[in-house]
Amino acid sequence: MPPSARLHYVDWLRVSAFLILIVYHSSVAFFPDMDWLMKSPQGSLGLQLTMDFPRAWRLALLFFVSGMGTWFTFRSATASAFLKERFVRLFVPLIFAMCVIIVPQVWFERMAEDGYEGSLLTFWVTRYFTEGRYPAGNFTWAHMWFVAYLLVMSFLCYPVFRILSHPRAKPVTDWFERTAKSDGIYLFFLLPLVLNLVLTPFFPRQTNALYNDGAWFAAWASWFGLGFLVARHHAAVIAAIVERRYHSAAFAFVLTTYLYLFCFTDAGGHFLGNYADVTPLFKLLVFALAWSMILALVGFGAKYFDRESAALMWLNRKIFPLYIVHQTVVIAALYYVLPLDLGVWPAWFLVVVATFAGSLAFAMLAEKLPPRLGLLVGMPARRRTLPRSAAKAPAAAPRGGRTVNT
Repeated sequence: MPPSARLHYVDWLRVSAFLILIVYHSSVAFFPDMDWLMKSPQGSLGLQLTMDFPRAWRLALLFFVSGMGTWFTFRSATASAFLKERFVRLFVPLIFAMCVIIVPQVWFERMAEDGYEGSLLTFWVTRYFTEGRYPAGNFTWAHMWFVAYLLVMSFLCYPVFRILSHPRAKPVTDWFERTAKSDGIYLFFLLPLVLNLVLTPFFPRQTNALYNDGAWFAAWASWFGLGFLVARHHAAVIAAIVERRYHSAAFAFVLTTYLYLFCFTDAGGHFLGNYADVTPLFKLLVFALAWSMILALVGFGAKYFDRESAALMWLNRKIFPLYIVHQTVVIAALYYVLPLDLGVWPAWFLVVVATFAGSLAFAMLAEKLPPRLGLLVGMPARRRTLPRSAAKAPAAAPRGGRTVNT
């Protein structure tokens, strides 16, 4: 592979991870054992059990892939350029979403739950910013907590990433490569697990509020850091990950079987814990499954999906705006579909289709915006197209030997 080749499979992982998340969020209202932003009076235990599987690893995969993408930005940028890029790419759409895009989501909730009858404009101007933080109030970052965490991680981890790039850190990075090329790679999930367990007595609940979510922030930051390291040492470790792809998938299958037998269903009596009773042993199984799935997906992705695709390029540009708006579209769809009393599966299908259609339409419109306005909704700036004469000239590869994946 030439040194300027792009890691297309990383883009496939990124797009797939976000699409899985969107399907999951479109389904949560129909889980009988979970209270969400809006809840269907008719639930499906089968749907909930099906989604228990991606629930165990979807966020770990998202943070891992985000860490990989961060390396591609980090390696070819100065400190100021990297931090500026992360700030613009993450903070700007975060604030815009909190102040504009998430407003209809809360408005639909208040109409459905509290009988609010005012218009969206009235709610936005008179109540959204003035009644305190959600859920007692209205102001919230909702699903954009993920973007807020990525922003903080990027700034907090930058000094660590810079230290790892120093020649004095070579013994550490050499150890990582040796371990990642051996069966010891399967033990890396212990980093997020141990940090989470050590901090849980101080931060007992997962809140997604950042300031009081230290145990889970440490776990998500660990997945993020592992993604960064795998991308940084990609040339050295990817062959071993690909070679072990079937072993990783087998581990994931065995762990999934255990979880369904002893945690997700009543077959084993829930004595290992479950999502409602998160025991250390349950976390051990879930974190091990998450890492096995990540390794399997990276292995199969690098083997079979590392090729250019026009559809991938099209989707990859739109996936962040699609993510930003998707939960507002989910809530809007639920607000209008649930009163129709169609039954669980027709209602679920309509919500999923409406969510994808509405979110994709938003992302396509976002691409038509001027570049500065597109940044508000997460639309990346288009790369400048070189003249044909310039395109024929060989370009120097960026530091690290590969083209940036954004």
